[in-house]
This record gives sequence, structure tokens and C-alpha cells, in this order.
Amino acid sequence: MTGKFTIRNSAQASSPQTQDSVSDATQYRYEVDLPALATLLLRRRRWIVGVVGLVSVLTAVVMLLTPNQYTSTAVILPSGGSSGFSALKAMAGLAGMDGGEDANSSTLFPVILRSKLVSDSLLGKSYLFSDYSGVITVSLPEYFDETDPDRQRRMLAKITSIDTDSRTGEITLRVETKYAALSQALVTEYLTQLENFNLYSRRSEARERVRYLSRELETRQVELRAAEDSLEAYQSRNRNWAATSSPPLLKELARLKRDAEAKATTYAYLLQEYEIAKLDAQKDVPVVRILDTASLPTLKSGPHRTLTVLAVSTIAFVLVVLAIFGLEIARQISRGSSQDTQRELRNLLESSFPRSRRVYARVHERFRRQPISVDK
Repeated sequence: MTGKFTIRNSAQASSPQTQDSVSDATQYRYEVDLPALATLLLRRRRWIVGVVGLVSVLTAVVMLLTPNQYTSTAVILPSGGSSGFSALKAMAGLAGMDGGEDANSSTLFPVILRSKLVSDSLLGKSYLFSDYSGVITVSLPEYFDETDPDRQRRMLAKITSIDTDSRTGEITLRVETKYAALSQALVTEYLTQLENFNLYSRRSEARERVRYLSRELETRQVELRAAEDSLEAYQSRNRNWAATSSPPLLKELARLKRDAEAKATTYAYLLQEYEIAKLDAQKDVPVVRILDTASLPTLKSGPHRTLTVLAVSTIAFVLVVLAIFGLEIARQISRGSSQDTQRELRNLLESSFPRSRRVYARVHERFRRQPISVDK
């Protein structure tokens, strides 16, 4: 049947008693006439061209109204020590999972950059930059046109990309906005906040040692001064302590001197350890080693207007063609015998999906066997 989809019986039933119900041996299939499909599409060419053209024009208008996006990029080199198995773990996809890694490495840099602390710092600043329209001062809440803090953080995360190379450990930071200078300013602020966090907020073992020794020095200094004051007061009360031969007086004097000397020795030792710990704390700070500073983009990173229009037009063409085929099938089914067509479609579905027939039979049998309750 030219120009139509047809459902035909490709095999006869094995028993003459299957005239009303088609047996399992009977198979049905769609026979598609390719010239008929081409003829159908040519008949509906105006619909196809009209719908695809309209969608393409609307997509092009939307793309033209969408402002250009510019991406600024910075690259951070890894810092800190690593074990000899770092390369092997990176190949196995287990980088950063070993608790024995140096705590001062840069593996936590992406976590710090994505933190709420850094995000709030960026959201709370205003940025001054030059654009083709002049000097602009804008904050991120104004740029996003949003007042809710949680939505502001989500929007900032959406325009920010942080990627880590599993083999080299390099961290690539990208920010995309509609202003090239604003993208550069945001990347620069990210790096500044990362440096500030490492210097003033990030705790390490050496820093904790400095804090502990500082507290101990204060306590030992008070004890040393108390011992020295006690010795001075005792000597003041006994002016002739240097020439005396009294055993009790000499014994108490020796005890006070020994106590003061012990506390002075302890204080001197702690003071030396404190100075060493301060030097270790300076070396213990993870250094943000920047390979590429925040770049000022000159070429747009988006939107990809031509590619988007082509992709949307292709999808629209496919959907229109499928819709035309579906409508043609529905039209032919409605024209044919409803009972015969339904029976043929049911057998076609059962032959294509044999499990559906067994599931239907089980459900039907279960409902038939339900007990009937009789009220007494």
C-alpha cells in the first residue's frame, strides 16, 4: 500500500481453530515503504520548514540577546610534600585519600576555595573595573540581582570552576562573567582569600605548638618572678646572709636560690623552644604557588551561538518528522477496522515483549482467584 504504514500477517496460524484469536505462532510486523515515507515528508514539507525555521529564528534571537561571557583563568601549582606512591594513587584514582599525606600540601586548596567563608568574602566586596562603557563599580549581589544569601552562593558556584589534575596536582581556577575585567577581579580575589586563609586561619601542628609554648612561657615567667621576689625578700630580711654561719638561714637561702635557678633554667629552655617553633610555623604555612595569574580574557568563552542554533534546529527537525509519522500511523489505524487493528497490535506487542503477556496473565489470574466474602 503505497504511502501508508501497513500491518500485515507474515505467517499463517498452524491451526484452523485460531480464526478468532491469533495463535502464538503467528507473527506480525510493520512494513515500511521508504518511497512512501519520502512522499509523506515532501507533502508535509511546508510544516517541516515552517516549524524548524520558526524555532531556528527564535533560538537565534535568544542567542543574540544573550550577552557574551568571558572566562578568566589562574593555575596554582601543588605545594607541600607527598609520598612516593602519589603517582600510583593518581593512576588508581585514589589521590587525596591517604591520611598520611603531608597536611600542608595543596590538596585542600579546592575545598578552601569552595568554602562558605571564601564565598561570603567575595560576595561582600565591591569591584571597580573599566569596561567599554566606562568605569563600573559592582558587587556580586548587584551583578546577580539577588538578595538571598544562599542563592547568591549558588550563583557564584555556578560561574566558578575549580579543576584538579589527578596526575600533576595542578589546580585550575576559572570564573566566567559577562565582563572580562570582573572575571579577572574575581579570580584575583579568590587567590587573595586563599592566601589569607593559609596565613591567618589554617591551623597546623607547628602553629599549635607555638600557641602551647606561648601559654607555658607566660606561666613559667610568673613562677620565675615569684621565686626571684621570694629570694630578694629573704635576703632583704637577712642583711648579713653573706657572712652568716647559721645553718637554718643558709639552708633556706640555698633552697630559694635553687628554686629560682630551676625556674630560670626551665624558662630559658621554653623560650628557646618557642623561638624554634615560630620558625617552624613560618615554614609550615602552605605557600600558594601561582603558575598563571588571573588572566584578562579578550575572546568570549560563550555563548556558542552558531552551534546552539544548529543543535536546536536539528532537534526540532527530528521531533517534527516523528510527529508527522505518529499522526500518519494514528490516522491509518483510525481508518481501519478497530477490532482487527487492536487485535493485531496486541499480538504485535506480545510478540515483541513476551514477558508482558505473562505478567498480564498472572495479574488476571490473581484477581479471578480472589475470595468472595458473604455477609452473614
